[in-house]
Amino acid sequence: MEVTKDTETLQENKRVGFIYLSQEDCIKAGGLNMKGTLEAIQKSFELHGKDEVIQPSKPVIRWGGPETEETRGRIMTMPSYLGGELDVAGMKWIPSMPENPKKIGQPRASAIIILTDPHNGFPLAIMDGTIVSAMRTGAATGVAAKYLANPDSRTVGIIGAGVQSRTQLMAITSVFENQIEQIKVYDLNEEKTKQFAKEMQSELNVSVISSRNAENAIRESDIVITATMSTYPYVKGEWLKEGAFHSEISFWDTDPQEVIHYDKVVVDDFEHVKHHAVDVSYRAVRDGIIAEEDVLNLGGVITNKVVGRENNKQKILFNPIGMSIHDISEAFRVYNNAKDNGIGKDLSLWEYPHWL
Repeated sequence: MEVTKDTETLQENKRVGFIYLSQEDCIKAGGLNMKGTLEAIQKSFELHGKDEVIQPSKPVIRWGGPETEETRGRIMTMPSYLGGELDVAGMKWIPSMPENPKKIGQPRASAIIILTDPHNGFPLAIMDGTIVSAMRTGAATGVAAKYLANPDSRTVGIIGAGVQSRTQLMAITSVFENQIEQIKVYDLNEEKTKQFAKEMQSELNVSVISSRNAENAIRESDIVITATMSTYPYVKGEWLKEGAFHSEISFWDTDPQEVIHYDKVVVDDFEHVKHHAVDVSYRAVRDGIIAEEDVLNLGGVITNKVVGRENNKQKILFNPIGMSIHDISEAFRVYNNAKDNGIGKDLSLWEYPHWL
């Protein structure tokens, strides 16, 4: 073979590089654009429904049983691959330490995401995953509400006034644009509730009011979201109005016995829910309250493999565990925006490999 200048350069250039994106970089690259996040999460649900993803069950590091996740904390490792036009692999490493805000004045959750080219195995990006994780969790509820809530929903009741509640409402008001008329919020911390209501009303341009208790926030709400760190159940299924959609992204807010009040139970991936062995949908199946075959995966609803809402009277529970494919799909969106706009730092894994 004739050796040309191009082939010499190809042979000599063994550098492997990647983009490093800080949290600030992710925000500059559109990480807070909920409409973009909703599109990314919609795509990952579609690929999941078409079986075009690889997603191992996520290992969890716990210092005790499942109940310690909301007290001592946990670390999750979440790898996956998405096919289709995305064709990207990655992993999220996400510690969640509930005492961080009170003890050290830092967020409860932090995360790092690695994106990988599935064809050569080299990293594309190493990036903050905290923004991605929070946004994709809100967007999962938004996409679920698009398919499972009544299309004329006007009122939202939300329990919890933390970061997750913020992105949940960002997603719902994006999906039901110019349609949500009132949001009722309740948190055990009264001052936090008032401040959250004030901030979200300004940000979303929707009436946001404080509720005196959880029941008041839930009753007569078309869409109900429970996003707390509660270690005991408090939600009563009878509180939900006819036709309500309830997204429980927490673990313990609803007792398994209350699931009998819902006409349908939908998750993101029940195999992962079973592996985690915490969520109310899993415990309801474990305790024989509902049958496993009655639990639907949202990807199946989106791809018309199974039927979601059938009429405007059904109460529907959405109880996601949170999937790595959501993180990787959203992180890939942010990464592509960053790459296109020259955001982030170009770092090298090596200039030349030490061993071949």
